[in-house]
Amino acid sequence: MSDVINTFEPAIDKKVEISYDSLPNSSFEDVNLGSATFENVNLKEATFSDVNMDNAKFDDVNMRGTNFTDIYMVDSKFLGVNLSNTRFGCSIMNNVEFKNPDLKNSQFIHCDLSNVEITDCKIDGLKINGIDICKLLEQHEKEQ
Repeated sequence: MSDVINTFEPAIDKKVEISYDSLPNSSFEDVNLGSATFENVNLKEATFSDVNMDNAKFDDVNMRGTNFTDIYMVDSKFLGVNLSNTRFGCSIMNNVEFKNPDLKNSQFIHCDLSNVEITDCKIDGLKINGIDICKLLEQHEKEQ
Protein backbone atom coordinates (compact mmCIF):
# COMPACT_ATOMS: atom_id res chain seq x y z
CA MET A 1 0.00 0.00 0.00
CA SER A 2 1.44 3.39 -0.89
CA ASP A 3 1.47 6.38 1.39
CA VAL A 4 -0.20 8.85 -0.95
CA ILE A 5 -0.94 12.24 0.56
CA ASN A 6 -3.58 14.32 -1.20
CA THR A 7 -2.50 17.94 -1.04
CA PHE A 8 -4.44 20.86 -2.44
CA GLU A 9 -2.16 23.06 -4.49
CA PRO A 10 -3.58 26.54 -5.03
CA ALA A 11 -3.60 27.73 -8.62
CA ILE A 12 -3.24 31.36 -9.63
CA ASP A 13 -6.34 32.67 -11.40
CA LYS A 14 -8.07 29.31 -11.09
CA LYS A 15 -11.76 29.49 -11.96
CA VAL A 16 -14.04 27.20 -9.98
CA GLU A 17 -17.74 26.85 -10.66
CA ILE A 18 -19.96 25.18 -8.09
CA SER A 19 -23.62 24.77 -9.03
CA TYR A 20 -26.47 22.94 -7.35
CA ASP A 21 -24.17 21.72 -4.58
CA SER A 22 -24.43 21.70 -0.83
CA LEU A 23 -21.41 22.68 1.28
CA PRO A 24 -22.81 23.13 4.80
CA ASN A 25 -20.34 23.55 7.66
CA SER A 26 -17.53 24.28 5.19
CA SER A 27 -14.60 26.47 6.12
CA PHE A 28 -12.71 28.79 3.80
CA GLU A 29 -9.47 30.35 5.03
CA ASP A 30 -6.96 32.50 3.16
CA VAL A 31 -9.07 32.29 -0.01
CA ASN A 32 -9.19 34.97 -2.70
CA LEU A 33 -12.75 35.25 -4.03
CA GLY A 34 -12.26 38.64 -5.66
CA SER A 35 -14.82 39.37 -8.41
CA ALA A 36 -16.73 36.20 -7.49
CA THR A 37 -20.47 36.04 -8.11
CA PHE A 38 -22.88 34.43 -5.66
CA GLU A 39 -26.45 33.81 -6.87
CA ASN A 40 -29.20 32.04 -4.99
CA VAL A 41 -26.78 31.16 -2.16
CA ASN A 42 -27.75 30.23 1.39
CA LEU A 43 -25.26 31.73 3.89
CA LYS A 44 -27.59 31.41 6.89
CA GLU A 45 -25.57 31.52 10.14
CA ALA A 46 -22.34 32.05 8.19
CA THR A 47 -19.51 33.90 9.92
CA PHE A 48 -17.30 36.42 8.14
CA SER A 49 -14.17 37.60 9.95
CA ASP A 50 -11.30 39.73 8.62
CA VAL A 51 -12.96 39.96 5.18
CA ASN A 52 -12.28 42.62 2.54
CA MET A 53 -15.53 43.46 0.74
CA ASP A 54 -14.45 46.72 -0.90
CA ASN A 55 -16.88 47.65 -3.68
CA ALA A 56 -19.05 44.56 -3.03
CA LYS A 57 -22.65 44.75 -4.15
CA PHE A 58 -25.58 43.22 -2.27
CA ASP A 59 -28.89 43.03 -4.15
CA ASP A 60 -32.10 41.31 -3.04
CA VAL A 61 -30.41 40.00 0.13
CA ASN A 62 -32.13 38.88 3.35
CA MET A 63 -29.98 39.87 6.36
CA ARG A 64 -32.64 39.48 9.06
CA GLY A 65 -31.05 39.12 12.51
CA THR A 66 -27.56 39.84 11.17
CA ASN A 67 -24.93 41.40 13.46
CA PHE A 68 -22.36 43.86 12.13
CA THR A 69 -19.49 44.59 14.52
CA ASP A 70 -16.34 46.63 13.90
CA ILE A 71 -17.29 47.30 10.27
CA TYR A 72 -15.66 49.98 8.08
CA MET A 73 -18.37 51.17 5.65
CA VAL A 74 -17.08 54.55 4.47
CA ASP A 75 -18.71 55.73 1.20
CA SER A 76 -21.32 52.95 1.38
CA LYS A 77 -24.84 53.38 0.03
CA PHE A 78 -28.04 51.94 1.46
CA LEU A 79 -30.76 52.30 -1.17
CA GLY A 80 -34.19 50.74 -0.77
CA VAL A 81 -33.12 49.11 2.51
CA ASN A 82 -35.58 48.06 5.21
CA LEU A 83 -33.89 48.79 8.57
CA SER A 84 -36.99 48.22 10.73
CA ASN A 85 -36.08 47.18 14.29
CA THR A 86 -32.38 47.68 13.52
CA ARG A 87 -30.01 49.11 16.13
CA PHE A 88 -26.84 51.07 15.55
CA GLY A 89 -24.54 51.31 18.57
CA CYS A 90 -21.07 52.78 18.99
CA SER A 91 -21.07 53.72 15.30
CA ILE A 92 -19.25 56.49 13.48
CA MET A 93 -21.61 58.02 10.93
CA ASN A 94 -19.94 61.28 9.93
CA ASN A 95 -21.09 63.03 6.75
CA VAL A 96 -24.02 60.63 6.30
CA GLU A 97 -26.96 61.54 4.10
CA PHE A 98 -30.41 60.10 4.73
CA LYS A 99 -32.56 60.75 1.67
CA ASN A 100 -36.24 59.77 1.74
CA PRO A 101 -35.95 57.33 4.67
CA ASP A 102 -38.89 56.43 6.89
CA LEU A 103 -37.53 56.93 10.43
CA LYS A 104 -40.89 56.79 12.26
CA ASN A 105 -40.67 55.66 15.90
CA SER A 106 -36.85 55.71 15.86
CA GLN A 107 -34.76 56.61 18.91
CA PHE A 108 -31.45 58.44 18.95
CA ILE A 109 -29.77 57.94 22.34
CA HIS A 110 -26.42 59.42 23.41
CA CYS A 111 -25.74 60.70 19.87
CA ASP A 112 -23.49 63.50 18.73
CA LEU A 113 -25.76 65.47 16.41
CA SER A 114 -23.44 68.47 16.10
CA ASN A 115 -23.94 70.36 12.85
CA VAL A 116 -26.82 68.08 11.77
CA GLU A 117 -29.16 69.73 9.29
CA ILE A 118 -32.80 68.70 8.88
CA THR A 119 -34.51 70.06 5.76
CA ASP A 120 -37.99 69.48 4.29
CA CYS A 121 -38.78 66.67 6.75
CA LYS A 122 -42.06 65.69 8.36
CA ILE A 123 -41.46 66.21 12.10
CA ASP A 124 -44.90 65.64 13.68
CA GLY A 125 -44.27 64.31 17.19
CA LEU A 126 -40.48 64.81 16.98
CA LYS A 127 -39.12 65.33 20.48
CA ILE A 128 -35.65 66.26 21.63
CA ASN A 129 -35.07 65.74 25.35
CA GLY A 130 -38.85 65.59 25.81
CA ILE A 131 -39.48 68.90 23.99
CA ASP A 132 -41.98 68.76 21.09
CA ILE A 133 -40.00 70.37 18.27
CA CYS A 134 -43.07 71.00 16.10
CA LYS A 135 -44.62 73.11 18.87
CA LEU A 136 -41.31 74.83 19.51
CA LEU A 137 -41.01 75.80 15.83
CA GLU A 138 -44.62 77.03 15.78
CA GLN A 139 -43.84 79.25 18.78
CA HIS A 140 -40.66 80.49 17.09
CA GLU A 141 -42.57 81.38 13.90
CA LYS A 142 -45.18 83.32 15.92
CA GLU A 143 -42.42 85.37 17.54
CA GLN A 144 -40.84 86.24 14.20
